[in-house]
Parts: sequence; C-alpha cells; structure tokens
Amino acid sequence: MRYQERLCIILMRDNGPRRSFRVRRGRFFLLVAFFACLPLICALLGWQTWQLRRENATLRENVLRFESDYQTAQATAERLENLEELLREDAVQGRELVLRKLASAEQAALPPAAGDAAAAASAPEGATPMGEGPGHEEFPAIDTGYVKVGNVQARALRGGKLRIALDLRNTDHQKLASGTVQAVLVTADGRKRQLAFDPDDVGDFRISRFKRAVMVARLPEHLSLVNAQIILEVKSQDQNVTYRNIFAVER
Repeated sequence: MRYQERLCIILMRDNGPRRSFRVRRGRFFLLVAFFACLPLICALLGWQTWQLRRENATLRENVLRFESDYQTAQATAERLENLEELLREDAVQGRELVLRKLASAEQAALPPAAGDAAAAASAPEGATPMGEGPGHEEFPAIDTGYVKVGNVQARALRGGKLRIALDLRNTDHQKLASGTVQAVLVTADGRKRQLAFDPDDVGDFRISRFKRAVMVARLPEHLSLVNAQIILEVKSQDQNVTYRNIFAVER
C-alpha cells in the first residue's frame, strides 16, 4: 500500500485540477476506425482532385481549339464573301477559271434506288434512251447564237432534288443579254414534267459577258431518274426560244 501511494505521488507531480470524460465503447471504436481510415480518405480525395484537374486541362484545350477553329472558319467565310463579290464583277481576271473550278466540285450523287432497275425494264420501247443526242422531231435542237451555252450538267442530289448548272456567254459584247433558263424533265417512260426552281427567278439572267448559272429544282417523291433527261431551253427577254437541247441526268 505504501509502495502504491509513493508511485502515485511520483507520477502526479501536478497538483492542478483534473477532469475525466466518459466515452461509450461504440463511439470510441468508431473514432478509432475514422482515424484509421483517414489516410485512405485523403488518398481518394487527392486522386479525385488530380482527375478533376486533368479534365479541366482537357476542357481548356478543347475550348482553345474550338476558338481557333471558329476564327479560321470566320476568316474563310470572309474570304468567300469577298470572292463572291469579285465573281459578280465581269472585268475580274481569271473569273471564268474560278467559276469552272467551282462548278467541278459537285455534290455527292444519290445512291441507286432499289426500284430503278424495275422502272428501266418497264419503260416503253419508244422512250428516249440515255445518251441519245438532240434533234428529235418533237424537240428539235435550236441555237440562234443569242447566247452561247456550255458546260451543262444535270445531276440528281439527295433529298429529291435536281441540280442544273451551265455556262452562259454573251456573244455580243456591245449590249447586255437578258432572258431566262427553263428546263423540262423527261423520264424513262416518256413523261414530261416542267421543273420549278427554288427560288423562282434563279433562272433569270442579265449578262454582259459570262455567267455561271446554278439552279436547283425539287422533285416529287419516288420519282425514278433512270434514263431521265432534261430539255434545256434559253428564252430571250421577249420569250423567244434562242436555245434548246437535251441532256442526260447524271446520278
């Protein structure tokens, strides 16, 4: 007993007040488990912070790339607008060459439809075949020389559309040539359909030297263009036919 009292005296040199707290056993073990898991929690938070930082850097790179692409597209659009303004002028050097190169960049043709072969097989014998030239009795070829027509292209586009492009050249530079371009679609079964362009006045022209005319017409649904042709007519301002020819529709 005396030994214990001496030990307590040695260990308890501070004569200040003492406080004691009681903690339940469940809470004590929970607190110990929390401190034991604290390094793992810190590691998970650090890994998540690193991942968020990487994603933020990637997003910033994408934003910078999109801004650069936007500036490039805006500059390209401005150059194309300037080019369009120049192409409207007749006295610009190299204008015809640029127009021909632009015309060569055609849109993708429609894929062959499943019912096209059957439509071609059921066509009557008197139908005009693909590639047959002008000069038919019903539609004779006409060329009065009022305007020179060249580089005619008729091509089917996706979405039930038909694109017609041609070069119009004025043969008399002393005066303006004005008129309109019209087209009639002839299908393999011999049926004819007057084409309506969008907008309606896209076929009108008024040129002093040269113009590249591009017209798009919307076709009815399920219309087969196998062995189809167009009858192209150029009328003067007084509605006289100055040019007529027939061309195959490319697909």
